[in-house]
Amino acid sequence: MKILISHLPKHKWWGHGTPIYENNPAMKEGVVPNQELVEIEMYMMTKLFNRLPIEIIEIDFPSFLDQQNKEKRKHDFVFVRDLFISDQNGKTIISKFREKARQVEADIMQIMLESMGYETKRIPDDSAATAEGGEFYYCPGDKVLFSGACRNNIEGAEWVAKEFNVDELVIMKSKIFHIDTLFTPVINKENKLVAAIACTELIERDSVDNLRQFAIRKNIELIEVGPEDAVGTDQELGEFAVNCEPLPGYLIGPTRFRSKKVLPLLKELDVMHITCLLYTSDAADERSSVDLGGRRI
Repeated sequence: MKILISHLPKHKWWGHGTPIYENNPAMKEGVVPNQELVEIEMYMMTKLFNRLPIEIIEIDFPSFLDQQNKEKRKHDFVFVRDLFISDQNGKTIISKFREKARQVEADIMQIMLESMGYETKRIPDDSAATAEGGEFYYCPGDKVLFSGACRNNIEGAEWVAKEFNVDELVIMKSKIFHIDTLFTPVINKENKLVAAIACTELIERDSVDNLRQFAIRKNIELIEVGPEDAVGTDQELGEFAVNCEPLPGYLIGPTRFRSKKVLPLLKELDVMHITCLLYTSDAADERSSVDLGGRRI
């Protein structure tokens, strides 16, 4: 198994302030991440991944995107999870962003992946489908694909599911920008899906019902957590504990869950929860390093 992560840009990440995206309460106009903290946490995360039984592929932040012109410099490429989705067997699907400003990031990632020998596919330009990597979790041991339906649309989710020939597609509709800010699967040491953690308050009711039925049918645990363990709300930003990288026998995340139900269950399932942030005193400021979990390929 391999994890792809990006280095930080040479210029300050979001040095002119965060860009503003629809349905994203974490992006506050003018907020500049604490660059020293970002660098420390990136270093900690990289060291952590290198101690796990996985191969780490580190890539440089593209110089084309690392420009001083603030109109061109979005600096979102560090969220490599957003740029593609992988079947973890050599095949990748390049994101087709609803957020058009980010499409150049995916285009650059496609060139990088192909240079490493990976097969890439793209949703046709004339298709109305949208599919962003941060809206997916693929569990190859069970051939289950979880998809958000905010930045993705249903057509995009179904297109990816068909390409990966999955046994089941589980769609979660919400008004939150990416599924990885409100949901994570949990994988055991045998690479089997054994649980899911979800902020059901931020998911539409019919999708919550479907998720609960899926958990019963698959005989997996479903832990429901509050918005404080997810992205939060416009009124109060959460701490993103659920924004995790699930690996066989590990759940890598930014911070501890406030919910008292999570840790006992993970221990029971023999899944180690590891966090890599220094602290989360001001969630808006900490958003800088939350999504740096990389992407399995």
